[in-house]
Amino acid sequence: MKYATSSGMLERTRRAAATLALACALGWALGAALPAAAQAPEPLPPREQPRAEAPPLDAEEQLLLGDWRVTGIDGHPVVTGSRARLKLEGLRISGYTGCNALGGNYRVERGYLTTGGVITTRRACSAALMRQEKALLALLDQRLAVRQSHRGRLLLTGRDGTTLVLVRAVAS
Repeated sequence: MKYATSSGMLERTRRAAATLALACALGWALGAALPAAAQAPEPLPPREQPRAEAPPLDAEEQLLLGDWRVTGIDGHPVVTGSRARLKLEGLRISGYTGCNALGGNYRVERGYLTTGGVITTRRACSAALMRQEKALLALLDQRLAVRQSHRGRLLLTGRDGTTLVLVRAVAS
């Protein structure tokens, strides 16, 4: 006898086996053939969850994938030595504000990047790094127009005109 994984299924299997044994004994004793309905049911295969496949990326989404260094926020350069960066991979965004790590989901639709709520660690830093983090997170919290400059920079612009300037990070 095969064992089921849940106690309810095990009890049903035991009852079905007892009923089948009784029907077999009666059928043999009476010399009658068992009806098809009295035969043991086939065990059900375990339920398999369908695997979610990532939708194919269009050219606009391909442009965004990878590691980016933040070089400017709202017309101001980032704090020297802050190493602010973003990484876009699949539908996930991660990075570093110069003070705290960040992560979340994003999507691109009709030329706009929208994050699904970015979370961060909660470390305190210098006032300059905290201002930089606040500006970066405020930008990532809105719908951003995506375009590439003639110099290969990625420009993410908010509805108020505030722009985040990114350059492709070079692997070290």
